[in-house]
Amino acid sequence: MRKFVNVRDLDIDLIDRINPFDAAYAVLAKTMDEKSLRQVQASIAAKKVSIPEEEARGLAKRALMFKNERGRLPDINSADPWEKLMAQGVAALARYHAQAKAAQVQREVTHG
Repeated sequence: MRKFVNVRDLDIDLIDRINPFDAAYAVLAKTMDEKSLRQVQASIAAKKVSIPEEEARGLAKRALMFKNERGRLPDINSADPWEKLMAQGVAALARYHAQAKAAQVQREVTHG
């Protein structure tokens, strides 16, 4: 004779812990390379600075000269404060442009 046990009546905790970010972390770990991580780091660093738009525009122009001279854009993680400031200016200007574009799209959606 077989005896059945209702598994819902068992008091066994088989789950050690639940990590809601586990799946996202697994995807990121497989797809993120050094270049992608540097872009994320630069984006986070750019949000921390507050540069007026006109100053950002001037710094972006200097960054373009820097690129023409050295063959690369300024690095926001550079040890050189001037190079870092130029990179922050480029990032701030890009953020201003993105905000302006988003505002324009919002106006178009609102006004038809």
